[in-house]
Amino acid sequence: MSPSTGAKVLGYIRVSTEDQAREGVSLDAQESRLRDYCRAREWELVDVIRDEGRSAKDLKRPGLQAILAALPKKQRGWEALIVVKLDRLTRSVKDLAGLTEAFQRAKVGFTSIAENVDTTSASGELFLNIIGALSQWERKAIGERTRAAMDHLRATHRRIGSTPYGYRVEPTYVRRLKRNGKLEAARLIPDAAEQRVLTEILALHGRGLPLRAIAATLAQRGLLARCGRPFAPQTLHRLVTQGALRDKDGRDSPLDSVAPGVLLMLDERRRALLDDGSEDEP
Repeated sequence: MSPSTGAKVLGYIRVSTEDQAREGVSLDAQESRLRDYCRAREWELVDVIRDEGRSAKDLKRPGLQAILAALPKKQRGWEALIVVKLDRLTRSVKDLAGLTEAFQRAKVGFTSIAENVDTTSASGELFLNIIGALSQWERKAIGERTRAAMDHLRATHRRIGSTPYGYRVEPTYVRRLKRNGKLEAARLIPDAAEQRVLTEILALHGRGLPLRAIAATLAQRGLLARCGRPFAPQTLHRLVTQGALRDKDGRDSPLDSVAPGVLLMLDERRRALLDDGSEDEP
């Protein structure tokens, strides 16, 4: 059913972390567009439900779940749902089909401004499904391109993710523009100050000190984490058992971009500690 003049409608807006960097998809921009559209159609916008920092890959969003919970209620106070664009609601064909069925059961209208969706006709429903399929394809295509780019960076020994403790980005490679205008991924070199702290951590651990005692000892000596606070036991556990040469997903950092002597020394100390079977609280 399509909202008539004077109808009470509910707005829904959503933005993901990635979307926040794109122009025109901010929550305020979406809400402003909803209000302008409702004013032009002479609809009463009773409320606007927000889901901030939420992906449209599924329906696990507090705002959307509140809308779905209100659908069966006779006193919900609105008769149609309106969004700026269909992908604000969902990017899944399966979820779109379920939502459409739920709206129809509750006799709730649905309007998407960008696609000019009208679900009151068979052709309108077909168009809605086509748009939903394209939206799902777009999400998967973005994911494939991202994975391909990350694999390329790993294959060429470029640093991705956060910089591990004990290392820093080589100044000459910091986001250096290539001739083709693309950014070159940075390489790592040992950070002398942090390498000394790593050596001290391994020495204290080798003496049998628990992780909390190591953190306290380092703090007394003025040796703090990058955040300016004492090292957390979890961080020390990772540095000792996994080493600072590992990515979050377990892949090795580029060994050709750091000093081999430093790495060999630290690696041998780590291996010796682990071979001793000494365990500490995580």
